[in-house]
Amino acid sequence: MKYIWLIINVSLIIFSAFGGYSLMSPERLQHMNPDIIYCLIILVIMPLFSLGTVYYSISSGKCETLLRPSWDRHAVNWWYDPLQSLFIFNFVCAGLVIGSSLRLSNGNETGFWLFVSFCCMAIGLLIGQLLIYRIFRARIVSS
Repeated sequence: MKYIWLIINVSLIIFSAFGGYSLMSPERLQHMNPDIIYCLIILVIMPLFSLGTVYYSISSGKCETLLRPSWDRHAVNWWYDPLQSLFIFNFVCAGLVIGSSLRLSNGNETGFWLFVSFCCMAIGLLIGQLLIYRIFRARIVSS
């Protein structure tokens, strides 16, 4: 099972890069309207989302200790293994950033703001993870 989850987690990241690339196509950008306010909202909400998921999983009694994230565990287990889910989700957002940056050169302002919103999502999750590792460091154990 260990290698299956490794393959699935890496595949999620690779497919997210393809998804970021396809979201930057001119046909899809016509129906989007991201701007600086949208990006700032994402940048503020993502750390709060990270802290909220970990706090909820601890306060509801579903997880008293937090396992360090690794590449060989299930990635979508928000309430029982929130650090693992946030770890993989952050890499998925980084894949969106990489994929969208490959098609950024077509000079479209909407494409630029979509790229920035993906960047804000990845940076917000990274800030949230750093806060979690700082606040809940006594509960984090190796898997």
